[in-house]
Amino acid sequence: MARTQTLLTILSAGSILSLGSLAHAQTTPPNPPTSRPARDSVQAAADRVAQVSPERASLLRLNRRISLKVEDTRLEDVIKFVQDVTQADIEPIWTSDNSAGAGLDKEKKITLNIQNQAALYVLEAVLDKAKTDFTENTWQMTGSGSIQVGPKDVLNKSKRIVIYDINDLLMLIPRYAEVPQIDLNNVLQSNSGGGGGGQSPFSGGNNTTNPLDTLPTREERAKKIMDLLTALVEPTQWQDNGGEGASMHFFNGTLIVNAADYIHRQINGYPYWPAGTKQVAAAKSGQRRWVTLNVDPSIGTIDKIRQTPINAVAGGQPGPTAPGP
Repeated sequence: MARTQTLLTILSAGSILSLGSLAHAQTTPPNPPTSRPARDSVQAAADRVAQVSPERASLLRLNRRISLKVEDTRLEDVIKFVQDVTQADIEPIWTSDNSAGAGLDKEKKITLNIQNQAALYVLEAVLDKAKTDFTENTWQMTGSGSIQVGPKDVLNKSKRIVIYDINDLLMLIPRYAEVPQIDLNNVLQSNSGGGGGGQSPFSGGNNTTNPLDTLPTREERAKKIMDLLTALVEPTQWQDNGGEGASMHFFNGTLIVNAADYIHRQINGYPYWPAGTKQVAAAKSGQRRWVTLNVDPSIGTIDKIRQTPINAVAGGQPGPTAPGP
């Protein structure tokens, strides 16, 4: 991933998912786990967030750490088990569900061994194993907050327009190399002779060339930014490169991008992406650790500054004198 890039930091305890070897039973799904993992803090947080932000809730569920070990297992079974363990809303696009015949092959055999990684990382590894010589697979967020997985050429059919403000990237601060010099000696000598000729203390700097005239224009700088995006983020999917996944135009300091969600994700990420889940370590006694902020301020000191008592008496009566340092 380009800018979504190494985004998951998982702190919650994980679940173990093991499907074993199922090469001898191609049409029979693997036996379900004997016990479903208990909902940990990540799952509980996702349930609360789902009512407000289903997109963030889906990512929270996929933040869960799992271990996956499969050998010659049907793709449909692998994705189903990932969905069951994380309780994430995953929507695979199968070839059988697409009238054009494009999508994921349910019978594709997957062999994979991943230990203690985020479920989203596991899902991406599974999709990479399921790619063909002609298609690449990925995932993207739908408007309802579910995770849609499938070939990129199928996901490209669902596009949305986003306007990115790049004025801060286009702004240039000119560097004036030839500036006037302050010559106080001439001014002092002129004033000592009397008359006050009004001579300027500045000398040199007669170059009237504007430094901005030698710099690229805003349109040229915007073109460089567009070239970087099309070269680093899904290069084969842009219309300028012969793809069908995204198009981009520059207008008045903004980039207007019409692209599939997985491309927008790599450009600017998701504003609701979980920064990570926090877990409080419990002591052996079973009590949680905590930090208190109501500390006695008298124990706080500043280096080389000591506290001195101040005595005062109301009514104008002089009070006792504080001892000197």
